[in-house]
Amino acid sequence: MALLSRSPAVLRRNVGERVSGAYHGWWVAIAVSFAGLANLAFVNPVLSIFFKPLHDEFGWSRGQIAGALSTGTLLGAFMSPFVGRVLDKHGARGAMAFSALVMSVCLVIMAFASQLWQFYVLYSIGRGLVIGVVGLASTVTIANWFIRSRGRATAIVLLGGRLAMALGPVFALMMISTFGWRGAYVGLGFIALAFGFLPAWWLIRRRPEDMGLRPDGDSEATVAAAKALPSNDPLWSTKEALHTPAFWLLMFGTAQIFAVSGAVNLSIIPHLQDRGLSEGSAVSVVTVWAFCGIGGGMLGSELAQRFFVRYPLALTMVASGLGLAWLILIDGQASAYGWAVFHGTTFGAQMSLNQVVPSEYFGRWSVGSISGLTQPVQWILGAAGPVIASVSFDMAGSYGPIFSIYICLLILGGVLIGLAKKPVATRFGAPPARG
Repeated sequence: MALLSRSPAVLRRNVGERVSGAYHGWWVAIAVSFAGLANLAFVNPVLSIFFKPLHDEFGWSRGQIAGALSTGTLLGAFMSPFVGRVLDKHGARGAMAFSALVMSVCLVIMAFASQLWQFYVLYSIGRGLVIGVVGLASTVTIANWFIRSRGRATAIVLLGGRLAMALGPVFALMMISTFGWRGAYVGLGFIALAFGFLPAWWLIRRRPEDMGLRPDGDSEATVAAAKALPSNDPLWSTKEALHTPAFWLLMFGTAQIFAVSGAVNLSIIPHLQDRGLSEGSAVSVVTVWAFCGIGGGMLGSELAQRFFVRYPLALTMVASGLGLAWLILIDGQASAYGWAVFHGTTFGAQMSLNQVVPSEYFGRWSVGSISGLTQPVQWILGAAGPVIASVSFDMAGSYGPIFSIYICLLILGGVLIGLAKKPVATRFGAPPARG
């Protein structure tokens, strides 16, 4: 009877403690990581595995197929401002679970597509949900559950995405070889359902305060002692953030990551084949690249724990530019695997650092709304990148010219981020309750 007399918040806290045996935020991070793995059908290297079977059956070019990726990316970009406000208010649980369910249905139906417009509609819906809901929800969720340990929690979250990059092409290649491209999409649909829906619905909650907890699992005594120190939990409104130079420098600086990474990730496997590697060898190089990205993500998380995100992110962007120059010059398997280790590590660190940028600059209370305003610019460039790269290849017969431009964009982005001085907050803690 004593248990039944407790408040719902206390009941949820006790249930969470019994299930996890640890701070529930770490289980939230694992669930968000599973969501990243569930998205593997919509990551760029996996789509590139479908280039050949789709071309063989329908005659679609790389540029036409990449257009579905860009269309979905644009859909997600325009969804994100609305979705960000919803996530700040209601949390990510329902949004992530619903997205996984819809993605699963789209992938299964995609197995029956026979026209390019059908492929565009189904793939675009799934990709749009990955960009406009799941990706944004991941940022918002980790920002709310962690402050001091945000970098390490982000490394856990990105583990799912890197595994999708590493295992997705191998899995897709095996499924296509065994069941054809249609059977492969059915299999990918079941993966989206298993890894995306169930963990999100079971484990994710909006904020630790909803379960009677504190960010990082801090006790009341720890929170009380921290009040005497400069707060690391600033309170920014969206309007206040828009009036800072940092917001604009970060938006256009990080946008270069989106412009380049989507195009490069989609083009890695066909580019390696163009440089003389077999399809199997190209896939194995991408697998090494993605696994090195896991180590890079851990490196980025440690950098985020030890330094303010501004400088390490700028440096990793320049390093990624150097890696892209290496990619242009690959002339065999040895140099391809060397590139995979170098660029995989730097790219993984870059993505880990980029994930924590909004919350490190503007805190956790409006991170969904603030991030939602930056994503249309970022993902418009992200949508253009794959199409531009594919069309450039169709015209020039090589990715070299467009990759050279992308190197310059990464360096430009690093400079802009390096100039983004953190604005001084004037308010801290939770926003006032609305009565």
